[in-house]
Amino acid sequence: MTKSFSQAAALARKAARDPHAAALALYRTLNADWPRLALGGPDAAEAWTQARDELRALGLLARFEHELRAAFAPLAGQEIRGKRVVAGGVKPGHAEMLWAVVRRRRPQLVVETGVCNGLSSAIILEALAANGSGRLVSLDLAEFCDPALNDIEVWEGKGGAVIPAGKAVGWLVPDHRRAGWRLELGRAQDRLAPLLAELGPVDVFIHDSEHSYDNQLFEFREGFAALAPGGLLIATDINWSNAFDDFWAAAARKAGARRAFVDHSCALVAKP
Repeated sequence: MTKSFSQAAALARKAARDPHAAALALYRTLNADWPRLALGGPDAAEAWTQARDELRALGLLARFEHELRAAFAPLAGQEIRGKRVVAGGVKPGHAEMLWAVVRRRRPQLVVETGVCNGLSSAIILEALAANGSGRLVSLDLAEFCDPALNDIEVWEGKGGAVIPAGKAVGWLVPDHRRAGWRLELGRAQDRLAPLLAELGPVDVFIHDSEHSYDNQLFEFREGFAALAPGGLLIATDINWSNAFDDFWAAAARKAGARRAFVDHSCALVAKP
């Protein structure tokens, strides 16, 4: 089954359950023109192809995904809070997009919320290393597969993404890439604003933490405000709530920003 056929089938199932959501997902999928916005220039499409091919040739994503599968194999069938335990890694297409954005835009400061096992963090850090400069600051509220290790209040809508026993937050990040990485632990609504104030202008901000409406709207607003002129906000899992559409209508569009979609669940916003 091809990817396009699978996406079409998924949209058909969504349409049967929620026609409005399906129409929105279709609109975003058909307007997935993010390379022109994020990579810039007349050669944006070529730059996207080259970056994607580079990542695949290096085998980094395949290696990290293999490590994830191996770590979670013993957890097959287990549950946490009544939900199936999953690795929770970034989608392959989104990982390739992150690689292309970092390699092309050469940001000096990337901030992300949501780390878990560290797949996106590892990809970003490898791309920064390939550039020869830049640093990543990550913020995460971790949940472990062992409930005894969890002393946090988990959002009721959270799925089963956890960290396996014996592993730390972001364990996929190789030791030799950690010098360019700062990891902060805590709830975004408590820690993000002071962290951004401390860091100064951000080149790329990535939301991939709690996907509740309140938290997504909060992070989109804070992240966008912290961007340097020309900076990029990457919003994942926008299909979980209406927060992105409300943020775009009330703040980003009025500020003269531009947006583009990666697919139905991910959007990019470029600050003027």
